[in-house]
Amino acid sequence: MKMVNIYAGHDTNITFCDTEKNKYHLIEVERLLKERYFRMQVDDWIFSRYVGDQEKVDILKQCVEIAQKFWGFENDFDIVSTSIDGRLHENILRQVFNSKQFTVCGDHHLMHASSTFYQSNFNEALIISYDGGGNDGFFNVYRGDSEGIHHLEKIESDFGGGYLVLSSSVEEVTKGSSHVLSLPGKLMGLSAYGTPDITKVSHFVKLYNDRNYQEFSDSMGGIFKNAHHPWRTLLQNHIFSSQQGYNFAATIQLSYEVAFINIFQRLLKQYSPQNVCITGGGALNVLLNQKIKNMYNVNLFIPPNPNDCGLSLGAAFILEKPKNRIDITYKGLPILDLDNLDNYLQGRNHEIVTFEKLSKLLKEGKIIGIIRGDSEVGPRALGNRSIICDPSHENMKDILNSKVKFREWYRPFAPFCKLEDANKYFESKNFDNFEFMSYAPKVKEEYKKTLPSITHVDGTARLQCVTEKSHKFFYDLLTKFSEVSNTSVLLNTSFNIRGNPILTTIEDALYVLDNTELDAVVIENTLITKN
Repeated sequence: MKMVNIYAGHDTNITFCDTEKNKYHLIEVERLLKERYFRMQVDDWIFSRYVGDQEKVDILKQCVEIAQKFWGFENDFDIVSTSIDGRLHENILRQVFNSKQFTVCGDHHLMHASSTFYQSNFNEALIISYDGGGNDGFFNVYRGDSEGIHHLEKIESDFGGGYLVLSSSVEEVTKGSSHVLSLPGKLMGLSAYGTPDITKVSHFVKLYNDRNYQEFSDSMGGIFKNAHHPWRTLLQNHIFSSQQGYNFAATIQLSYEVAFINIFQRLLKQYSPQNVCITGGGALNVLLNQKIKNMYNVNLFIPPNPNDCGLSLGAAFILEKPKNRIDITYKGLPILDLDNLDNYLQGRNHEIVTFEKLSKLLKEGKIIGIIRGDSEVGPRALGNRSIICDPSHENMKDILNSKVKFREWYRPFAPFCKLEDANKYFESKNFDNFEFMSYAPKVKEEYKKTLPSITHVDGTARLQCVTEKSHKFFYDLLTKFSEVSNTSVLLNTSFNIRGNPILTTIEDALYVLDNTELDAVVIENTLITKN
């Protein structure tokens, strides 16, 4: 069956699939429009610009053209679906798609659960989906098995929304932020610089569980400017700064972990699963994920796209359950202007890339952008839209934050290494499911000074493990880099600059090269260095 599935909420995404050929591709529209967290659906959600019907039609037509040109999908589909949560009107779809059937499919958390379970290797699993809310609530639990996805229970907790609203009280997190959805990731990084107030943890845990912002604000002495509607003042709540803010951030994070683990322990006792999938925006919290991995004897899977960017894929799986695991990790947008590569090379220093050359440049302290193949599906760059460098250089983190990424000083960077080398450098109960930067193990003591630019202030690092199968380019690069270096670990961050989504054109890659401290760009098999 040939399908198109559309989720039109924030992080709008579209999945094109041919189930007979086991072919799935996903477009994250924010990368196409260069608007982070782009939302096509019209509602009153804050920080969402109005998108008129004609613009929606134009965007969808552009997506169809991409699917046809790069992936071979003709505009002749058996089903076109839009999700219940994040819905588009059928009259808009009919202006774009030729289809035998138009339908509405998929509750929010069911789409999360389906997307995640069928990307895992599990035949059966307990599935936990939690975030800032959808049409079916904030926290849902499912069982996935050979028969499909079965709803087990709905829990009245709001981890995603609570964490986001609380983060708005920290000045360093809100300062310079252009969108509220960027706050949680910043808060998680800043929390390492603080000391949690243990006496306040119970207040935060209660807020995650009951979502009563007025009661929380009263109990804490008036945190929010408008506790009845804290979402309306998200970038104006901040009252904590400097060390007081760091400590508040640390308390938010610890409370998040305590509140989730309380529920998680009960679910393990009640359902006794061997395998657990965790998804939804809450699953982006790598500090909690690592604690769960270390504390519990279960097989854990977190996908590369647990946030809303994977929902259209979940809708596709609901409409037709796949027979085998679907790997969509590197099935995102292609390099849209690759046809113009020869023109871009005119007047530039370029050569065929070799791993020997890359390794030499990296060891010299050069910072290199990578844009190859189709992009990663998910919020984290995993090798196809990455900026890489040698983390043994002491000031590399500060250089990246201030002169390449133009982002906050406290934001950490992620390492990648071969799976077989992970135990040498990092501490974790195991390194299963480490392909997607979903966990933050401790850096071993003897390597903290050797790898300063990927070791966060709390000693953790959001690790990506690669194999020859998962990412051959990175794997072969690490092989060659280890020949010229005392370590076989490199730094990987997303190829974008502050306020912009991960890029997908050569034009944008060269803009970063020309306007930042980036030293070189690899475009497919071509290396371009500064003139």
